[in-house]
Amino acid sequence: MPYLFSSRFRLCGLGAALALGALFRVPAAGAQRIVQDAPGDTIALSLNAARKIALERSTALTADRYRLHAAEADTIGAHLYPNPLLSVNATSVGVFHGPLRASTLDYGQAATSYRLDQPILIAGQMSNRILTARESTESARRNLDYQVFQTKQAVKDAYIDAAYAEINIGLAQQNLDLFTKLVEASQVRLHAGDIAEEDLTKLELTALTYRQAVSDAEQSLTDAMNTLKQTMSFDTSAPIEVRYDFQSSGYLMPKDSLERLAYEQRADLSASEYAVKAAEHQIELSKSDAWPTPDIGVELDRNGPDFANLFGAGIGIAIPIFNRNQDDIYRSESNERAAEYDYETARIGVRGDLDAAYAKYRNSLEVFRGLPPNMVAMATQVRDNALSNYTSGRIGLLDLLSSEQVYHDAIASYYGSLYTLAKNQSLLERAVGVDIFK
Repeated sequence: MPYLFSSRFRLCGLGAALALGALFRVPAAGAQRIVQDAPGDTIALSLNAARKIALERSTALTADRYRLHAAEADTIGAHLYPNPLLSVNATSVGVFHGPLRASTLDYGQAATSYRLDQPILIAGQMSNRILTARESTESARRNLDYQVFQTKQAVKDAYIDAAYAEINIGLAQQNLDLFTKLVEASQVRLHAGDIAEEDLTKLELTALTYRQAVSDAEQSLTDAMNTLKQTMSFDTSAPIEVRYDFQSSGYLMPKDSLERLAYEQRADLSASEYAVKAAEHQIELSKSDAWPTPDIGVELDRNGPDFANLFGAGIGIAIPIFNRNQDDIYRSESNERAAEYDYETARIGVRGDLDAAYAKYRNSLEVFRGLPPNMVAMATQVRDNALSNYTSGRIGLLDLLSSEQVYHDAIASYYGSLYTLAKNQSLLERAVGVDIFK
C-alpha cells in the first residue's frame, strides 16, 4: 500500500482504511451556506473554510470590532467644535397695585437681552485631541488584526490535530484488521498442528492491544474535533470531516530575515507602538488643556421705554491660579511611560517567541530530513515479508511480532515527524505574525 508521496502526504492516501475518498474541499464562500442547508449531514471543511467560519462566528472578535468602532467614535468626536451658548433674558420691573391688569404694568422699565457665547479652543487643544484619537484608533485596529491572526492560527492548530488523529485511527485500524486476520489464520494452523496454542494466545493478546489502540485513537479524534468546533464557534454536535496536506518537505529561512519580518508584521507589537504615540499626544493634549479656554460673546440689549438696540461684546476667561491641569498632566506622563514599557515588553516577547519557534522548527525539520525518503515503503516491506514468511512457516511468532514492532515504530516516527513539523510551522507563523507556509 503506498504511503509515501514525493512532496506531500494526503489523508486520502491511506486508502480505504481511512475512508476519506469522498471528501471534497468546500470553497470558503460556500461554507456558511452548507452549514445552513444541511446541518445534520457530515460537513467536509477545508482549512480555509474552517478559518472563514471562525472569523465570522467568533464572539471575541465581534467584541474587538465593537471596541474599534468605539475608538473610531473618539476620532469623530475629536473633530467637533464646542457648541455655542445662546442666552435670552427678559425682565419687567414694576409695582403692582391691586389686581393684575395690563394697565398696572410698567413697560417703561422692561429690558431684554440676547447673548451668544462661543468657547474658543487654543494652544493645540483640537489638533492634539485629533492626533490622540487617531493613534488610539490605529492601536485598536492593530489589536483587532492580531486577534484575527491568532484566531486563524488557533483554527489551523486544531485542524492539524484533528487530521493527525484521523491518521492514527487509520493506522490503528489497519493493525487491528491485520492481527484479526492473523488470529483467524492461526486458529486454522493450530488445528493443523503447525503452531502451539501459546502462539495463538500471543496473537490474540496483540489483537486486543490494537483494539484498545483504535478506541484510544477514536477518543483522541473526538477530543480534537470538539476542540476544532469550539475554536470555530461551531455546533459541537454537527459531524465534520477534515483534510490537511502535511508537507513532507520544508526549508529553513534565515533567522535574521524572519526577525526583521516579525518586527514589521507582528500586529500586537504595532498596536503597542501606536499606543505609545497616542500616549505622547495625550501629554501634549493635557498641557494644552492647562490653558484656559476663552469664551467670546456678543450681546444685544433692548431697554424701555424706547427699546433702543444696544450691541456689546465681551470675553470670559478662567484665571489658572489653582487648577492648571496638574493631575491630568501627571496621569498622561505616567501612562506614556507605562506604554513605553509595554512596547519594550512586546519587543522582548517577539524576540523570545521567534527564538523558541525557530529552534523547534529547525529541530523538527532536521529530524524529518534525517528519515529515509522511502521509510514507509521500507517498513511496509519489512512487515509484508514477515507476514509472508510467517504464513509459510519460515519464521516464528516472535520474529513476526518483532517485525510488526519495527513497522509500527517506523510508521509512528514518520507520521509523528510530519505532524510535529506541521505544528512547528504553525508556531513559527505565530511568532512572525504572517502566513509563511502555504
